Amino acid sequence: MPVKLKRLHAVLRQGRRPIVLAALVVLALIVLMIRGLNARLRPVLEAAASSRAAGLMTQAIDAAVDDCLQENGMSYSDFVTLERDAAGRVTSITSNTTANSRFKRLVTESIAQRLSALDRGELGVPLGTLTGEPLLLGAGPAIRTRVDSVGDVAADYANSFTSAGVNQTLHRVSLEITATIHLFLPGGVLPVSVSSSVCVAETVIVGETPDTYLNLEKGIG
Repeated sequence: MPVKLKRLHAVLRQGRRPIVLAALVVLALIVLMIRGLNARLRPVLEAAASSRAAGLMTQAIDAAVDDCLQENGMSYSDFVTLERDAAGRVTSITSNTTANSRFKRLVTESIAQRLSALDRGELGVPLGTLTGEPLLLGAGPAIRTRVDSVGDVAADYANSFTSAGVNQTLHRVSLEITATIHLFLPGGVLPVSVSSSVCVAETVIVGETPDTYLNLEKGIG
């Protein structure tokens, strides 16, 4: 290679170095800005997505219980049998175990189906919400969020006996339900769990309150 061409090549190489260094510095600054922005917005995104998902999950749980009650025509006597003496006084309460177990299974299956079908449009978090500015809440395009998987859906019966007047006791049968879903967010998966207590049956028992069913207060079925 002629001497002049060698010198020209060396000059060009030296000229590229500042450009390359400047490009690397700019790239590094962009990466740092993105990481800083992500670190600041990630907790806000998780909180907003978790709150929105928890609300939708609670609605799905309530709707599943209501639909199962209506579709199966369930009433108080389907969950509990009251035993009375010759004078008509309630002497004991017996759980209808088979019917209770079947209903609980139907409810948990229905809840799992509803949670897995949650609309990603409803789960999305508007970009304006992440700014924390009241005027921008709900504004802007939504950051896509979807249900990655549905975890355990557990349900257990709980009973409560409360006074409803003179010689009157309100007996309420509830389902204590806990459900978990995993939300797929940009950059990771967020687990969200909710617990809900839904009344499935109740009645007012007239007469004295015998110990034979007060001892069942912690739960039947």
